[in-house]
Amino acid sequence: MHPFESLLQVAEKLLGPDGCPWDLKQTFLSLQPYVLEEAHEVIEAVDADDDSKIVEELGDLLYTIVFYGKLAEKNGRFSILDIVNCIKEKLIRRHPHIFGGLQVESEDEIVKNWEKIKAAEKGEAKSASALDGIPPTMPSVARAQKIIKRMHRAKSPFIPQNNLGALTEDEIGNQMLALIRCAEEQGIDAESALRRSLTRIEEAFRKGEFKK
Repeated sequence: MHPFESLLQVAEKLLGPDGCPWDLKQTFLSLQPYVLEEAHEVIEAVDADDDSKIVEELGDLLYTIVFYGKLAEKNGRFSILDIVNCIKEKLIRRHPHIFGGLQVESEDEIVKNWEKIKAAEKGEAKSASALDGIPPTMPSVARAQKIIKRMHRAKSPFIPQNNLGALTEDEIGNQMLALIRCAEEQGIDAESALRRSLTRIEEAFRKGEFKK
């Protein structure tokens, strides 16, 4: 038996009539914190460059997906196969330069094609914002980097200026820590400050986006 099939059988047993009482109480909502927790533990393992931990944490993250799939099957909503087919078909659709006959000249063109296909899939109007689709629940630093990348691609005048020049990864980390220390010393919540600044530049970008 394929190892993935064996894992599915384990999940079915845990969610079966004589399964684990804890598993049987779970819902789509109750599992949300575990998705975030396992994703963060994968990141921690990768940062530690520890293969055994990476394997373990990726397994935990995989099982949260399997759990969702099996819970959905139990409730008659969708199946693990639906999840697998969905991502397989999406990858094929969004890589026409690999699975189709599309010719591309650069990585930037690949990204633009990806965004165009994504917008078409979601039935978005042509006036959809370049910032649409960025989850509002992302941590503010990760969300800020994604917003800045989109704004840079759109050649926006509202993109924050880089007054520090080229820095190494360590130097950037140290600069961020210094800012967080400064915020702490002044009684300012750094996460909230960044979130509010993001809101301001995002609003300015969206207002000016279609005035060209």
